[in-house]
Amino acid sequence: MKLYGVNFSPFVQRVLIAGRIKGVEIPVEPPPGGAMQSPEFALISPMRRIPVLEEADGWTMCESAPIVSYLEETLPGPSLLPQAARDRARARQIAGLVDTEFAAGLRHYVVQKLFPMRDEPAQLSYGRDQLNLGLDAIERIGLPAEGWAAGSSPGIADAALIPFLALAGLIAEFTGEQPVDPGRAKIEDYAERVKADPLGARTLKEMRDGFVAASARRKAEQAAAAS
Repeated sequence: MKLYGVNFSPFVQRVLIAGRIKGVEIPVEPPPGGAMQSPEFALISPMRRIPVLEEADGWTMCESAPIVSYLEETLPGPSLLPQAARDRARARQIAGLVDTEFAAGLRHYVVQKLFPMRDEPAQLSYGRDQLNLGLDAIERIGLPAEGWAAGSSPGIADAALIPFLALAGLIAEFTGEQPVDPGRAKIEDYAERVKADPLGARTLKEMRDGFVAASARRKAEQAAAAS
């Protein structure tokens, strides 16, 4: 089993966290053909998005949320879902809000600020509103005062939430833009607990180190192209 992608991607980290909760370290490799735009990668990722999981027999699947569900069904180890039905529903609800609101809103910062590819202030403003509305919803749903996002053990909600909180931090650190409005005590307390836990701390470090390395490569390529 291996994962195609880059380790500073929050979607890749979502899968890595799920695997680590299960007690499995999933190796990460560059996309086939060396880039997400390659024809080889398009054959296994129709939207040319990372991550893609590949099993030993060559079977592949894309999109991080379905991959996490697949790992839950196929890997031994602790469950990624709480035991009680309502707790499982809450975990899925939080993960869904991360996908549809928080991650979707942060994407505008990634393509306009972190890796500038366009300049669309109205879309950036829309993204900020979207991600903060999503975080407001998660705050209202409620995170426990102790432990993880949906209970005493880490699971699918944490695998979704931790990497995108880390991404918001990277955006603030490296661009000077703060996409997340302050004032959500439950989320802020959760973020501090995550930083102090080995699982969360590893994610934060891998994403930051990976982003720094990718930024250095990007600058070197731009300098070479300009010379």
